[in-house]
Amino acid sequence: MRPLILLFLASFPNLSAQGFFNLDYEVILRDRLAGWFTGVSNGYEYAIEDTTSASGRISYRIRSLTAPDGALGVISILLPPDQLRGRRLKISGAMRTQTIIAPGYAAIWFRVDGDAGILSLENMSRFAINGTTGWTNYSYEVDVNPAATRVIFGTFLAGRGIAWFDNLQVEVDGKPLPQTAPPYIGEPIPAQKSWIVENAIPFRTEKAGTGFDDLQPLKTLIGNARVVGLGEATHGTAEFFRMKHRLVEFLSNEMGFTVFAIEANMPEAYALNDYILNGRGDPKKLLQGMYFWTWNTQEVLEMVEWMRTFNASGRGRILFTGFDMQYAPVAAGIVRTFVNASDSAYTATLTANYAKVTAVVSLQPAAANQAQILDAAFAARDVRIHLESLNGRAPELDWAIQNARVVEQATFVKIGGGAHRDEMMALNTRWILDQNPNAKMVIWAHNYHVSRVAGAQGSYLAKFLGTGYVNLGFAFYSGRFSALSVLPNGSFGPLNSNNIAGTPYPGTIEYMFHETGLPRFILDFRKVRADNDGSWLLSAMDGREVGSVAVDGFFSRPLITKDFDALIYIDQTTNSVLLPFN
Repeated sequence: MRPLILLFLASFPNLSAQGFFNLDYEVILRDRLAGWFTGVSNGYEYAIEDTTSASGRISYRIRSLTAPDGALGVISILLPPDQLRGRRLKISGAMRTQTIIAPGYAAIWFRVDGDAGILSLENMSRFAINGTTGWTNYSYEVDVNPAATRVIFGTFLAGRGIAWFDNLQVEVDGKPLPQTAPPYIGEPIPAQKSWIVENAIPFRTEKAGTGFDDLQPLKTLIGNARVVGLGEATHGTAEFFRMKHRLVEFLSNEMGFTVFAIEANMPEAYALNDYILNGRGDPKKLLQGMYFWTWNTQEVLEMVEWMRTFNASGRGRILFTGFDMQYAPVAAGIVRTFVNASDSAYTATLTANYAKVTAVVSLQPAAANQAQILDAAFAARDVRIHLESLNGRAPELDWAIQNARVVEQATFVKIGGGAHRDEMMALNTRWILDQNPNAKMVIWAHNYHVSRVAGAQGSYLAKFLGTGYVNLGFAFYSGRFSALSVLPNGSFGPLNSNNIAGTPYPGTIEYMFHETGLPRFILDFRKVRADNDGSWLLSAMDGREVGSVAVDGFFSRPLITKDFDALIYIDQTTNSVLLPFN
């Protein structure tokens, strides 16, 4: 199960949480609780309640219908980690319960994640609030770890019964958490819809192998870019993966792109390259060897097989690479092999240093103290510095140095370096470019990572490449997606390929695009200006983001036209086809 947990941490975006939190539940948009998102149905009913409340007009109800003991009905919101790191918070709210059967209970929960795991979880298990109770106020205090990259707040009903929630509050150092007014654009007017239709680049299908005539306008959009970033609004949507396969095919055949890089651990991703170039190895086993279930799918396998066929055909050449760094053992093994063969006098020192790394990278953050982690990070750094001091720049040495860097990075994320993970991914991407100085590259990652949001991988690539970096985000209106489930204790449960996406509401970009009636299109945001009918895209609005866990929410995008050069929209989607881990 460890690879699944690593994948979640690797791929859920470090979103800037929205500025409007609707903690009192009083703002309703299109019959939905504005700002909040639910988990999968899982046998629960989620409903706005206007007949009982602790304050104001509205409360929120979670009721079990067919949910068994041990199931979880949850609603959640993201809070801004930048405002909360290292701070003490008071969490409070009101709950009412009816016939909750023990050991089930109702709770107001609060979780802090870092890139290396769950840093803390308060799920009120010690309160065990079940049975039937009237409206009661509850509160507790929590400290937010300075290494926090994601803060989740919400309520849940575990097991069977009914629970109502109201008047949630978050106080930071004794003061209420500030929030903005709710973002809301409303129903699109005809001129806005017409502008989208007139400027959209429609495409026939997301399936590869169908020709490129409908994609020719992308040549103008991409221009002379050296790197094209392709995002995804979920890690489990078949149409996104197939469209990215089609775009890789287009970029390779029509625009001379020769390097592909994916959001996966670097040396493990590179192992697939030998199959793609030379036909050696089993691609299914090699996909499994990248650990992450998100890429272990039929859609990705089909793209890998196309790459192998393309390289064997003589029509062109494409490499398969990766730029992530969250897993150290394979990279450490590559460094050991090099040192044993070429620098044996350093073997004893390497063994001692990497023993410290091994002791740390296999632990959850709470199981290792900061001094131990810091010592391991410095030990990993010393290995990299030693290799850089060696004479010569042979490819074998370059590869050993880069893998030493991956080990160092994987250790660093244990001490709060998760806030810098995207910068590390950008540096690793730049290393790949440096190894292929005349190549053009396409990268595959989550929407957040390829975006120009400050701190995202794409923001660093944009600084490095300027106009040489072009990015395309993905969005959808409705459908199913594959994702991990969430258990009552905050851990991650089984994979589920039948998660149903929440319905976008007015004020979301997905709703606006859906109202055009176009099934699929690409919209070049560089055509948006303040003096045309696309100017509404210059305003803040909500947009959907799902990582690899079955939580589906809409988050504020202050300026999506700056985050992405273009957005690829597919109205109806289906789940990715998962392959087994043998």
